[in-house]
Amino acid sequence: MKHMRKLKFYPVSLLALTLTISSLPSYAGKIYRFHDQDGISTLSKILPPYAAQQGYEILDDKTLRVIDRVLTRAETIEQHHAEQATAQSKQLKQEQQEQLRRLEIEQKIIDQNLLEIYPSVQDLIKARDEQLAAINKQVEDTLAQQSHFQEQLHQLQQSAAGQELSGQPISSQLNQQIETTQKEIVDNQIHLKALQDDNLNSSHQYEHDLIRLRQIQNMH
Repeated sequence: MKHMRKLKFYPVSLLALTLTISSLPSYAGKIYRFHDQDGISTLSKILPPYAAQQGYEILDDKTLRVIDRVLTRAETIEQHHAEQATAQSKQLKQEQQEQLRRLEIEQKIIDQNLLEIYPSVQDLIKARDEQLAAINKQVEDTLAQQSHFQEQLHQLQQSAAGQELSGQPISSQLNQQIETTQKEIVDNQIHLKALQDDNLNSSHQYEHDLIRLRQIQNMH
């Protein structure tokens, strides 16, 4: 009697399955489990070409233990994409961890410099008050100078108007003085804006440093 080359797998009891497998050749080897062309789960010693393309399992012919599993093309592509996503996620996580380490190192350096400059909170407050007072003094001086330039320009323009009313042309010297004063007013406005920005930025920086210095002292 010829041995069966292919056995279609139908829902049966474990005992029936064992008896069925025992009818296959008894020599040591492998059994393939796949779905046949009718979609039925099949056990066979021979793997048909169509089954090789659709994916299958390799079982031990004695214990029916799954030895290996060959994926379908779709499953292989899906697995490849999943591995790529996992690798990218792992790389991103490593980059984030590395960035955190760099930030921690940078913060330690900043903290050390802060402690060297300001041994105590009182030292920082004193330095802040002195610098902001100096900037405010420069702002006041600049505003006073601006007022002076504007008054000077007013007088020069009145002189020019007087010359025109008298029928005389405005002298080149007077024109030069007016242009110079106007330029000084513009330059002074730029300088005043820079001082005001410096005052605001310094206030914010001192406030940030003061908060951080207190945190460092609390940690210590």
